Amino acid sequence: MTRIRYQLVALFRSIFRSQDIDSDVAEELLFHIDRETEANVQRGMSPSDAYRAARITVGSLDDAQEATRDERPGSRLRQFWRDVEFGARLLRKSSGFTIASVGIIALGIGASTSIFGVVYGVLLRPLAYAEPDRLVSIRTAVAQPQLPSAMLNGADHRAIMASTRVFEDIALVKPLVNYNATGDDAEPERLLAARVSANLFGVLRVRPLLGRGFTPEEEQPGHENSVVLSYGLWQRRFGGDRSIVGRQIQLSGTPTTVVGVMPAGFSFPSSAYQIWVPLSIDPRELAREYRTYAYIATGRIKPGVTVQRAQVELNAIAARLSHEFPRTNRDVTFVATSMLDEAVHAVRSPLYILLAAVFCLLLIACLNVANLLGARATSRSGEFAVRLALGASRMRLVSQIVAEVVPILIAGGMFGVGMAIWSVRGFVAAAPNIPRIESVGVSWHVLAFSIAMLTLTGFIACLVPARQAWRSDFTAVTKEGSRSTAGGVRQAALQRFLVVAQIACAVPLLAGALLLVRGFANLVRVDPGIRADGALSLLIAIPRAKYPTDEQVAGFTTQLLEAVRGVPGVKSYSVVNRLPLGGVGQVNTVDLEPAQSGRANIAVDSRSVSPGYFATIGIPLTQGRDFTSHDDMMSTRVVIVDEQFARKYWPGQRAIGQRLRTDTTYDVVGVVGHVKDEDLDVDSRPQVYWNYLQRPQDRMALVVRSSVTPTRLTPLIVHAIRAVDANQAVYDVRTMREVLNHSLAQRRVTMVLLGAFSLVALSLTSVGVYGVVAFVVAMRVREFGIRVALGANPWRLAGLVVSQASGMAVVGALCGMIVAIGLGGVMRALKYEVNPRDTSSLAGAGVLLVVVAGLTSFLPARRAANIDPASTLRSE
Repeated sequence: MTRIRYQLVALFRSIFRSQDIDSDVAEELLFHIDRETEANVQRGMSPSDAYRAARITVGSLDDAQEATRDERPGSRLRQFWRDVEFGARLLRKSSGFTIASVGIIALGIGASTSIFGVVYGVLLRPLAYAEPDRLVSIRTAVAQPQLPSAMLNGADHRAIMASTRVFEDIALVKPLVNYNATGDDAEPERLLAARVSANLFGVLRVRPLLGRGFTPEEEQPGHENSVVLSYGLWQRRFGGDRSIVGRQIQLSGTPTTVVGVMPAGFSFPSSAYQIWVPLSIDPRELAREYRTYAYIATGRIKPGVTVQRAQVELNAIAARLSHEFPRTNRDVTFVATSMLDEAVHAVRSPLYILLAAVFCLLLIACLNVANLLGARATSRSGEFAVRLALGASRMRLVSQIVAEVVPILIAGGMFGVGMAIWSVRGFVAAAPNIPRIESVGVSWHVLAFSIAMLTLTGFIACLVPARQAWRSDFTAVTKEGSRSTAGGVRQAALQRFLVVAQIACAVPLLAGALLLVRGFANLVRVDPGIRADGALSLLIAIPRAKYPTDEQVAGFTTQLLEAVRGVPGVKSYSVVNRLPLGGVGQVNTVDLEPAQSGRANIAVDSRSVSPGYFATIGIPLTQGRDFTSHDDMMSTRVVIVDEQFARKYWPGQRAIGQRLRTDTTYDVVGVVGHVKDEDLDVDSRPQVYWNYLQRPQDRMALVVRSSVTPTRLTPLIVHAIRAVDANQAVYDVRTMREVLNHSLAQRRVTMVLLGAFSLVALSLTSVGVYGVVAFVVAMRVREFGIRVALGANPWRLAGLVVSQASGMAVVGALCGMIVAIGLGGVMRALKYEVNPRDTSSLAGAGVLLVVVAGLTSFLPARRAANIDPASTLRSE
């Protein structure tokens, strides 16, 4: 018996050595064969029967006791975890393979989880209100193409409420109201407020954390001196004092009673708002002739009513009003959209494009890991065949393959989630102005997505090695040279296919990144129409409670400018109610005078500015004159237009002396250069400028140009302003260069992220190419050695290897370019003056990948060139 056993052990040892099976695997197999064969002989079996029984029992690397527990509950799970432990031991001995696999999975999972965290928080996460699917935003749409969609006005709101059958209630909000908070032994602080109707908190189904909301009586003029605080302001300025309810605080010089504090997380209309005050609608705004659209309308539809049905009703109401009031409502319709869709429509396309890009990156990572595991499975083909010979089933081998991948997935997933948490925090810091950015984070929904992606990654990655294990054949391991024959050729072909697929996935990413870079470069070169360098802006909210009339506002602004003039280093200064490229438009309508056909209700971007504004901000004056201090409310009303307005409405004529009309008639006294208004990639409307002395505004930006570094003047300018009014808050201090850069921030973030994904995809693809070429070289060592022995030039062999790698890259690049052309229109909105199917960018991406594939294959190609034919022939 002992002789037979040792002969069997010697046989399998020779097989193990010939197939380079891992020593740990060999020793474990031999130990179980020896133990089970001896135990079976002691039970009375013949040596041959004892061997066959041991082979069946040990074939799956389980001991005899495990075989008796196969039917007991949990046995399969215990067996699986034994395989996981065994796989982990093998991975420790292959540190290079393990690090590469874990790193690739971590990159793919980290990138996909982080972007999905942003997409979920911004686009998919339900609003933090009860039954958020019933919340609808209502806005006005005007049929004239030059007029944008606008908010609602008071008269239309009243008409909708009187006729609706599908809305439970509709609340109104007047946004962007500024107050100066003073007192409380703290610095004056500007607070962004929203004037809200008393029913707003009821429509949203949100109760204050402390106190109450507003009552209908507080909407009446003269009774609106109450305020609800945000949770953040309550904590920051008032230390979380619960006795704040009922106390009076100073808002723009007026004692105002705090009636409530909202709960943490409440952020309507956005997280920038710090207080809410009652909305008191001027009775004049309810007149049909009052055409100012100033209110955000938020409604709650009745249960069972869809947004589409609400839209049908609004269409009917708009048609009736158009018939009853043709002069004011002839071209007016109302649009109902989900409140969530309304909040995020501007960022939906960029975020979904980034999500698609990161899925592409994850697919590349999956294919790469599959390639690595496939090569590893090929190197273990002898081991798989021996296990089959010992009695293991093919399903048992596949199960062990899966179990060995589990440690890689767990480690890669943990590192990936850690990377995602860090990345999401960086994204929030880099893009604070994205809607609902406060909702972004790694929640359990995001973790569930990560686990799902990890499972999918594991499934794709296991396909190739599982196929290798399933096709294992014990008879092949005893055939000389088998490792370099049919099985290796088939595996090499599969690996080539996977690399081609990786390259095809990488091309759209690279092409998209190149297109974004070109579009961004074009955008940076756009002339904004201003001279940003050397200018400083400071925002000021003039309190109407303290300066209730236009004359008082204008007087305060004049004193402020006089004080700033005395600051050392100031070369020029001015005020404007809205900075260029601030992201917010202000559209008014004007008429030409005398009236002309087709020249009524001209939509224009408008600003109120003080004398010297154009010189301070660098807008050229091409005709006429600037405003002067003599252009006050007692003098003729004057206006300055831009070149676009003059060319469009007075072609071939002199604009100076022409007239415009709004509420009164204005004489055109100057023409200035055209300025990009809201964004660099938007063609602005014609622009008109009013003199602030004749049309004062209570929200102003002070712009100062200096002979020194602008930021050094900030304390001196603030001191000069406080000398005029000690309680005046100054906020959002930025250089004009920072204002200009801020307008590019969202595009820059998108470009950087897509560029980073492209670089990662390029790196992973390079790893895939290297792995395949190295595998092919290893499989053809005998062939290359014989060729060199017969006189072949070694470097020609190296060139053959590189050309084959480049061939794979060319095929993958062509496939990827076809995909990129098909997807080109998707990215149209993210590019500026670049064809989304630009051939140079597509060709550049393809050529780059081909070059990288050629360079990556050079190292294994050099190894092929250095093969020693004598050593190769001796091994044969």
